Amino acid sequence: MEQRRWDIDERFTGVGDAAAMLPAVHRLEEMMRGDGWVAEEPEAHLLPHLRRVPGWEILGERLLDDGFYEVRARPEKRLEGIHEQRAVIRFLSVIAEPAFLVRQTGGNVYECVTGVMPGDSPGYKSHGHLVRVIVTD
Repeated sequence: MEQRRWDIDERFTGVGDAAAMLPAVHRLEEMMRGDGWVAEEPEAHLLPHLRRVPGWEILGERLLDDGFYEVRARPEKRLEGIHEQRAVIRFLSVIAEPAFLVRQTGGNVYECVTGVMPGDSPGYKSHGHLVRVIVTD
């Protein structure tokens, strides 16, 4: 079993835990559980921004019953591994709000939650978006 965490890792362990972020993560989780937290009409609020990202073509989009806004997108050039992961994060960053989490859920599928929590933005009620990006060739 490989112990390395990346290609040149010689330490095999980190410097601590990430518990300092847990209050923010739990707060986001609490907001995400709120009925009606996911905003409506992502095609009006998110799609125009995603369409303007250089190097990406939107091939299709749809709002799913579970609240995910699913976007099929093709990068201008073929990407793999960490290069694809970082490109997808840059792609999604155009819709990022104060809370922003992206996770690769398998192969070429990435899921994102982004939102505004109470106190993040004066004048705006807490809300968020769920976005699933499917990278295609």
